[in-house]
Amino acid sequence: MQEIRYFYRRQASYPLSVHAQALWAYLMYRGNENFWHFPIRLSVYELAGATKMSATMVKRAREELERQGYLLHEVYGGNKPAGYYMLSCLRPGTPMAPKPLKMPAQTEPALSGAGPPVH
Repeated sequence: MQEIRYFYRRQASYPLSVHAQALWAYLMYRGNENFWHFPIRLSVYELAGATKMSATMVKRAREELERQGYLLHEVYGGNKPAGYYMLSCLRPGTPMAPKPLKMPAQTEPALSGAGPPVH
């Protein structure tokens, strides 16, 4: 996927911490599992368990990803998991979204009498 390639190209100029890289990779995995429909709703503790980081490190990595333009997150308050939106590395600042389906082109009926009979 081009997003992954551009992510690592960007690391050469603007490196992220290993924790931020791990969180980005896990969120990309979850985005793929969710067919790129956002927001992805995940709790800090779920992210911490999946990435083998503490909740504090997840929050720091999340803040770093937001600051560098890789991620947006929404807090829904209370005990509800946050919503995560991955931002494109190809088109910085643009949220990732599923590719639209390409429908086959509709063919027009020929003008030479094709179509329903006229009564």
